[in-house]
Amino acid sequence: MRKVIVSNFATMDGYYEAHGKTIEPFFEHFHPDYRGDQAFDRYNVERLSAADTLLLSGKTSFLGNQAFWTGVEGDPAATPIRREFSRLIREVEKVVVSDTLGAADLGAWSGSTTIVPVESAPAHVSELKQGVGRDILVLMGRLLWNRLLAEGLVDELHITYFPLVAGGGASLFERRPQAAFKLLGARTYPGSGIVTNRYAVE
Repeated sequence: MRKVIVSNFATMDGYYEAHGKTIEPFFEHFHPDYRGDQAFDRYNVERLSAADTLLLSGKTSFLGNQAFWTGVEGDPAATPIRREFSRLIREVEKVVVSDTLGAADLGAWSGSTTIVPVESAPAHVSELKQGVGRDILVLMGRLLWNRLLAEGLVDELHITYFPLVAGGGASLFERRPQAAFKLLGARTYPGSGIVTNRYAVE
């Protein structure tokens, strides 16, 4: 059975994004020693390289990611690790959970993207898990993976904590999950202030 791996960023006080659905205000007091660090980019490349399927949630998120990462591919100023991620996200099978995204919106990713209605998402993910292949990765998509967690469909939760305090915004968890979490490992990165905790969902 394939695993559903959720990988998300969070602040030290457990926030996913600031008010206004952005993370930019979080970095106002980011320690100068960590600016330009690429550990989180490398970790995302590692996770996507281990996956056959990427789950994305919502039209706005999909279009934003598509615009950003297709732009990175041709940007000579982009770091090599980000160009590698842009290649991987273009090539990987993508499943977008949305009731408003249409085939005409898929653009350069049309050949590798399937649109699934919101109501059908748990059943579709359950079917994917029964298939043969590598990990099913969820990046971002807080509302989607919180729902999948509630349905018992998430196998591992990887939370990368940045040395930042948000003080408010969108909490990582929509509500208290009815699940137990067993720590599989914690990872630090030389030159970076981030810590990745990996939990099995039981």
